[in-house]
Amino acid sequence: MSPKTRNVTQKEIARIAGVSQTTVSMVLNDRDGSNVRIPAATRERVKQAIEQSTYVADPAARRLAGLDNQILGVFTYEPALSPESMDFYGPLLNGIERAAEEVGCDLLFFTSSPVEDGRRTLFHRKTRLRLADGCILLGQDMDGDDLKRLVDERFPFVAVGRRDETTARVPYVGIDYVTLTDGLIRRAVELGHREGVYVHRDGDSPTARDRRGQIVAATESGTLHFTPVAVADDDVSAAVAAVAAGGATVIFAEDTFLAEDVAFALAAAGIDLPRSVSLASLGEVRGHSIGGRVLTGFQTPRQQVAAEALNLLQKLVATPADEWPGLDTQLLLDGTLELGETLVPVGSAS
Repeated sequence: MSPKTRNVTQKEIARIAGVSQTTVSMVLNDRDGSNVRIPAATRERVKQAIEQSTYVADPAARRLAGLDNQILGVFTYEPALSPESMDFYGPLLNGIERAAEEVGCDLLFFTSSPVEDGRRTLFHRKTRLRLADGCILLGQDMDGDDLKRLVDERFPFVAVGRRDETTARVPYVGIDYVTLTDGLIRRAVELGHREGVYVHRDGDSPTARDRRGQIVAATESGTLHFTPVAVADDDVSAAVAAVAAGGATVIFAEDTFLAEDVAFALAAAGIDLPRSVSLASLGEVRGHSIGGRVLTGFQTPRQQVAAEALNLLQKLVATPADEWPGLDTQLLLDGTLELGETLVPVGSAS
């Protein structure tokens, strides 16, 4: 069970400042300093008491008293700065940095929580989350208990990517992968494809389920039948075997790195791409090519996602928590199809 956050009371602040609890309440509710009944010196003592007692424990009280740090946190559940992950996280971090510069906030990158089994723990004892006024969360998979706790404690945060790991209303900004996946399936059908293979990592993140849901729907409706192949340790040999067994004319890969692994394995097996089998990625393909051909897939506005996430976080920080239900805190942005050159008509000799 997660330890409960210590909420500093007005009574304790009053004791530290040497004033009455009524005076503390007046300072907290007089956000613009217009109440002339409160001497400036008294107001300053109360603010210093709040700062002393809630620097880590209660950022909500600090914001009410106008003591926010102008610091926004960034927490990544997976390592974000490794060469392997920068292709995904780089545009997001760049977008967050630019948006923070525009609003005049500093960024605090939380790295003190150790990576264990490939993931960090948000509420690890070393994570100094509450040094920030709010936090952006990044990660393919997020902990539902973490998200619910943040919602329950009314800590300002925004997750990047659609979230449904908890029934709590999680603020997020993500990409509409359902529409993108459906669009690519329709394109394949237009080109005459009826049998395909879906190569995936068997993940259970919301975006993985969004993609997989459209694959299943296409199969069940008879629009385009997919044979699903789950990949472990990047071994795509089963996908190549499914193609070699006959029937499939297109392979959809869950992400671009899987698509590249599939292309390499197809070449090693002597299967011509795209003449014998077409290939498409259900991920960002900008800058990726297969044998000199532009890879078919998506172009996603990841920098815009990051900027929108930080702007939403700023709005949450600046708005009293009891008014959050009136805000639009869940947003999915549209991407575009990159038709590329690896998804071609069935029987094409190109």
